[in-house]
Amino acid sequence: MPRPSSARLALQGGAGGGDRLGFRVVTEEARLRRLGAGEGRKLLLLGDVRTVKAGGAETGGELAIVEQAVEPGASSALHRHAYREVFYVLEGELEFAGLEGGEHVAFLAGAGDAVHAPPWAAHAYRNRGGRRARFLAVMQPAGADGFFEEAGVWLGEDGEVPAGAATPSPEEVREAAARHGIEFLPGGRAFRR
Repeated sequence: MPRPSSARLALQGGAGGGDRLGFRVVTEEARLRRLGAGEGRKLLLLGDVRTVKAGGAETGGELAIVEQAVEPGASSALHRHAYREVFYVLEGELEFAGLEGGEHVAFLAGAGDAVHAPPWAAHAYRNRGGRRARFLAVMQPAGADGFFEEAGVWLGEDGEVPAGAATPSPEEVREAAARHGIEFLPGGRAFRR
């Protein structure tokens, strides 16, 4: 069967719409896309600047790739979700923490290291170094896009928060996370000093 030259067709299952079996046809242009260094939609979320390199809209919901900059001392809360997430450290060093068999675990990851968080694995990260760290987060399937839209503050072309943009409160962020299947784990700290 010849492949279409201008589009790739894929069937995706799911509720709502689609053909009589519940599948919908997703059309994606069969062309390469390039985003250069620093390009992509940028948002500020939980203190980190995130640059969306490929979101669910561009990948038919298959995955999302986000470049994230983490300032010294910044960290994420211990959390879990239904999508898998792979972290690839681009520069700097991050400490990752999680739970294994109910026990706290932590380790360092530097440039070139990858960390895999399977679905529902509790995980967190922090930058305990003295300079900014950067990593790529690959989420499969794309699951965080809606959370980013709801809880993040999209930055302007100049990389700054637009005048008058509202920053959600911690409670609003928790509520948005819950609506998008992200569970912040109660009780305590992800990292021990």
